[in-house]
Amino acid sequence: MRFGPGHTAPWVVALALLAGCKRAAPIAPDASAPVLLISIDTLRADRLPAYGYAVGRTPALDTLAREGLLFEEVYSHCPLTLPAHASLFTGLLPPRTGVRDNIGFTLKPEHQTLAERFREAGRPTAGAVSAYVLRTQTGIAQGFDFYEDALELGASLEALGSLQRDGAVAVEALGHWIAEHKDEPFFAFLHLYEPHSPYDPPERQRGFASAYDGEVAYADELVGRLLERLRTLGVYERSVIALTADHGEGLKQHGEEEHGIFLYKEALHVPLLLRLPGAARGGTRVRGVAGLVDVAATLLDLASLPAAGLDGRSLRPAIETGRTEPRPVYSETLVPRYHFGWSELYAVTDPPLRYIHAPKPELYDLGRDPAETQNLIAERGAVAAAMQSWLGKAVALGEVSTPEETSPELREKLQALGYIGGGVPLAGTNGELPDPKDKIGVYQDLKRAVALRDSGRDSEAVQAFRQVLAENPTFLDAWETLGFILVRMGRTDEGIAAIDRALRIDPGRMTAHLALARIHALEGRLEKAVQHAEVASEKNPGQAFEILSQLMLDKRDLRLAAEFAKRSVAADDQRVGSWFVLGTIARKQGDCERALVAFRKAAAAKQRRKSLRVLNLHAGMGDCLARMGRELEAEKEFLEEIRDIPASAEGRVGLAMLYRSQGRDPESRSVLGGLVTSQPRPNADAYATVVRTFLVLGDGPAAAEWATRARSQFPGDVRFQPGRR
Repeated sequence: MRFGPGHTAPWVVALALLAGCKRAAPIAPDASAPVLLISIDTLRADRLPAYGYAVGRTPALDTLAREGLLFEEVYSHCPLTLPAHASLFTGLLPPRTGVRDNIGFTLKPEHQTLAERFREAGRPTAGAVSAYVLRTQTGIAQGFDFYEDALELGASLEALGSLQRDGAVAVEALGHWIAEHKDEPFFAFLHLYEPHSPYDPPERQRGFASAYDGEVAYADELVGRLLERLRTLGVYERSVIALTADHGEGLKQHGEEEHGIFLYKEALHVPLLLRLPGAARGGTRVRGVAGLVDVAATLLDLASLPAAGLDGRSLRPAIETGRTEPRPVYSETLVPRYHFGWSELYAVTDPPLRYIHAPKPELYDLGRDPAETQNLIAERGAVAAAMQSWLGKAVALGEVSTPEETSPELREKLQALGYIGGGVPLAGTNGELPDPKDKIGVYQDLKRAVALRDSGRDSEAVQAFRQVLAENPTFLDAWETLGFILVRMGRTDEGIAAIDRALRIDPGRMTAHLALARIHALEGRLEKAVQHAEVASEKNPGQAFEILSQLMLDKRDLRLAAEFAKRSVAADDQRVGSWFVLGTIARKQGDCERALVAFRKAAAAKQRRKSLRVLNLHAGMGDCLARMGRELEAEKEFLEEIRDIPASAEGRVGLAMLYRSQGRDPESRSVLGGLVTSQPRPNADAYATVVRTFLVLGDGPAAAEWATRARSQFPGDVRFQPGRR
């Protein structure tokens, strides 16, 4: 579809190509070629030298561009990680995947992914990701034989665990898997979270104009490592390698520092580099527009696999002609509506034009105004109306699906990754909604308040949140966060009042009821705690009663902890934490048989959540098995604990005691010393545990050796002074 003057008709393009270009020989699909898809999170196309950026340094991506094809105008369908990857994997637009935000949505099994299509064709599949947003539980891992998203979580609700990790870990995991499948036509996916905020590149990548550019350089370094691994394995030359991004980054260009609120070019224009086996068509620049949904269709086509039912179209014809088939690209963001009660935004990109549907609509000519500074809506109203009509046919404008309510922990995790929101009830937000352009200052104020909280500046954070709420009293997340900060400061009554305010706005809000259940339980007001948990249990009884069971275990009330844990698993027998509580209670009571039954149910449930790591789960099983004289099984469980969580004190102490009892002293010393060496930095408590355990085991020489090492690291710590035994 064309939207007005300034566009070249398709037949004119065709004649020009016939007159001035010799059509390249067709690229034949290859069912034997391995396929590697790389997604670099938050990567703006215009911050790459291959796309004309003068001050960046990306040698690995430059090589891909020289040896492959560079698509000049590729756009994301949503400036958020999970919805964009859902479209990338399924070839479906967000309204069809049903994934409209990073929180409150999962990719449903009925939507077939790239990995599923490749696996059905008999190809091995693997993925490795670098952030919590793409954890297995989002549904994004469908179809992968191997999906590495290991994020360590403690058994306690307070242990928030890792939310993102150095992309080097994902590169190493995927590289190892590829080495095992190098002779097979695999499909592999690598996700790097660099250069997503916070921008903190390694020291060697800090000599750039901005920290963002340094993160881009580090992402390039990581890509280079994986590609070099492919070369070493003899896989590189015969592979199809596609590199893209889920979305871009605002970098304050229109007032937005990061992404999610606006639909300007800086947030949507992403790179797409495609290297074919043998570097066929190397150095080709492909003109014309495409969308992320086209990537799935293209990779399937190149692999000679069916791609029926997709919104995307294969770009293989464009590989041969050097130009994509003209058609509009749809984009959306519902973040303003879901998180702030402002209007959602929709956009259609059909170069050189982009139309943004908003309370104050916008139309830009990207050819003449690539920075989108001159709104042409008043001058070209007919074109804008045609583009709005196209959007109206693509999606029901103004109708938004309701996200599932999620836990305070999940919201806090995503806030820590920069996904800030006020959280407002959708009911009652119909009618005239504010334009996000007029509210971007409020968003920045909220980000500042969250940053103050995260830096521990609680008094300033309270003041900042109160200022935000004075102007935006329906921001539910902000009321809850203010309440949490006040409770942390010891101002519990004020904190409860703030969370109660959220409940007055939305009486059924599960997260507020769960928060108050926890706070009242910690304050010893069990009746009120149970009341709020009961309300929350109407929507999620498994989680509500699991919270109470863990709180009661922390308070050493084993009777109530067991009662709540049983109610939790009765509602949802996959509650890992509740089974863990029941196992821990049985272990404390000396009933190892019963403890093992519960622990094994926790472990089985954990298998369904591959990224979950539960501190002391396998150590608890190991301890019970050792007490029952089943030493080989005990050793296996202790080793599993240490593989999951290398710094697990219970795992290493238990295994060291087992080895010592078997006369395996060198192994005992090695595994216990690993408690210190597994720490990312010197840790006095770890040294103290090692010294104390060696003394308990009667290994005086080892205890003395480690005490000496500890004194060199912590000379003032009295625990390591001579005579302190």
